[in-house]
This record gives sequence, structure tokens and C-alpha cells, in this order.
Amino acid sequence: MSESENEQKLASELKSRILETQERNKLKRLLTKRLRDCGWKDKIKKRCVDKIRTEGVENIKLDQLEEYVLKHGREAVPDDVKVEMLQQISSYLDKHVSQLEKNIK
Repeated sequence: MSESENEQKLASELKSRILETQERNKLKRLLTKRLRDCGWKDKIKKRCVDKIRTEGVENIKLDQLEEYVLKHGREAVPDDVKVEMLQQISSYLDKHVSQLEKNIK
């Protein structure tokens, strides 16, 4: 198997493992809790209300509001939450990638 094929197989196996072990759901729950704890949802809701008031409810389209929320929502996630989530993902990968690599080779 070529290196590229090994990488594709590893990515596929890792994705399956994440879904099988419910790791993705665990990470989603953790992120939801951290965002709720820091008031992120309320901040984004306020930004949406402000945007609608500024633009006028008749003048703003749902896709415009969605684009606005996506842009500002990502920016508004506190750095400590981003770091924690990246640490959780990195820790999971550290535990499982070497094991999966052995199984593939």
C-alpha cells in the first residue's frame, strides 16, 4: 500500500472509531457546555437581534443572518475554549493513531 493509501485508510478508520466510541458526541457536549458557561450563545443572540434591528426585519434575509452568525460566532468563541477543544482532540488522536497505524501496516 502506498503512503497516500495508508493515510486515507488511517483517516477512514479514525473517523469510524470516533463515531463508534461516541467521541464526537462527547466533544459536542463538552463544547456546548463550555459555550453555555461562557455566555457565548447569549452574545450571539444579542448580535443577531442587533443586526436585525440595524438592517430592519423586512430587509434582512435568512442566509444573510446565517452568514453573519457563522462569521461572528467563530470569532466569538473564547480562546480558552478553543485551546481546550484542541487539547481534547489531540489527546484522543495521540491515544488512537499509533494503534490504528499498526493495524493498517
